[in-house]
Amino acid sequence: MKVVSAEAMARIDSRSYTEFAFPSSTLLEDAGVKAWASTSRVIWSGTRRGRLVFLAGKGNNGGDALVMARQAAVEHVRSLTIVLAGGRPADDSDPGRMLAACEALGIPIMTWPERSDDVRACLSEAAWIFDGIAGTGIRGALRPPLSDLVEAANASPGRRIAIDVPSGVGDEYRPGYPAFRADFTLTMGLPKLCLYLPHARVLCGRIMVIHVGFPPTLLEDPEIPGELLRARAWRKLALPIAPDTYKNRRGHLAVFAGARGTTGAAWLSASAAARSRLGLVTLFADAEAYPIVAQKLTSVMCRPWSAEEEWEHESYSGILAGPGWGLTEEKERWLERLLALPLKGVIDADGITLLGRIASRGTPDLGGRWVLTPHPGEFARLTASPREEVLADPVRHSIQLSARMKAVIVLKGHCTIVATPSGRYWILDGANPALATGGSGDVLAGIIAGGIAGGMSPADAALFGVSLHAAVGRLAARRSGWFLAEDLVPLISRVLSR
Repeated sequence: MKVVSAEAMARIDSRSYTEFAFPSSTLLEDAGVKAWASTSRVIWSGTRRGRLVFLAGKGNNGGDALVMARQAAVEHVRSLTIVLAGGRPADDSDPGRMLAACEALGIPIMTWPERSDDVRACLSEAAWIFDGIAGTGIRGALRPPLSDLVEAANASPGRRIAIDVPSGVGDEYRPGYPAFRADFTLTMGLPKLCLYLPHARVLCGRIMVIHVGFPPTLLEDPEIPGELLRARAWRKLALPIAPDTYKNRRGHLAVFAGARGTTGAAWLSASAAARSRLGLVTLFADAEAYPIVAQKLTSVMCRPWSAEEEWEHESYSGILAGPGWGLTEEKERWLERLLALPLKGVIDADGITLLGRIASRGTPDLGGRWVLTPHPGEFARLTASPREEVLADPVRHSIQLSARMKAVIVLKGHCTIVATPSGRYWILDGANPALATGGSGDVLAGIIAGGIAGGMSPADAALFGVSLHAAVGRLAARRSGWFLAEDLVPLISRVLSR
């Protein structure tokens, strides 16, 4: 499913009217009716009963809220109230006509801030609050009196449902901006990019897509660069394995990882790669780390690494460099040697920091052969950008770095971004706090590298690895709750066997 910026969604709206002659009132009606149908299933499936309060701004989000309030009244919901935020919509506008229908049905209506005390009392008694105050078009921070209404709604003990986006959240959202805190977000037509900003995601609760009747050609436009990545996407990306195959045909990965004190990262990444349907994995570890790692590995070949060693790369189909590798000058020079080889691979962890040193002398062209897997701190160091700036606009930063270095970027987080040099990007809505454990990223790097060595393109391997890692994490959470990274490794085989 595509994911769009506020600007892109506005173009879809406009083209629906101008190119397909869709009346704006029809789309507003369709959105509100379908949103109420989805909401009512959520509301009546639980035990919480009581007053429904609809907060309606003057724009289309407010119009959606008014349609939903009208539908609730038609379905004989008796205890409901509408709060008009920032004044009445124009009588001849679509929201104005929806308001007239609500008034004709006798739904109680209050205005904010004129009746602020009454509204606060109403919110304090609400079982469910519906937020239609402001939409994706917001620029900067939400300001009074609307921000005051959001604050009052957030203070209510009732559950909260955002219509399209939580009010205050837009493409320019920054930490500390006033914003509605939702338990559910009903996003209209297509998921909005701003919902998956790292600081905004926690405000959205469960995101539900309401399939409004926009022209399908607009929703599926190949020019839209963003997509949501599902945890089951790996199934279509996994390459078939011939029944008469043998280990050398299934790929051979070289892993450069492991130094004194960081042998776990080497074990996790190499083992995860071996579990990802590869035929052979060879780990090259520092001489100091080699005895420790070699004792732990049985199915992965382990060899001591030396900077002076002549390495015959012809027998390998992929490289993973960086997990727990260390930051010596010898490693930096070795990474430069690896980048010059005609092999594909993954650069992770310490490898990202070493790449940053190389990039300080001139941006390397990675030729579309490599996947970089930084977390936000590593990304900030690699690009010399403030970490908070990266988190505020991660998609743009990822796309720019991908184009500049000609590499696939996997920016890790609770919402992971995969960006390619062509400008396309994917977002995986992870929402699995149990995956935030030491070594989880090493497992991810191993899976992606396993995909590359097994014959996938770097982009497909990144999507394969990110989605499979998420699926494995969910299975681990169901089985073990708060798991360790090592618990993920055997489950890779279990999930792949499905």
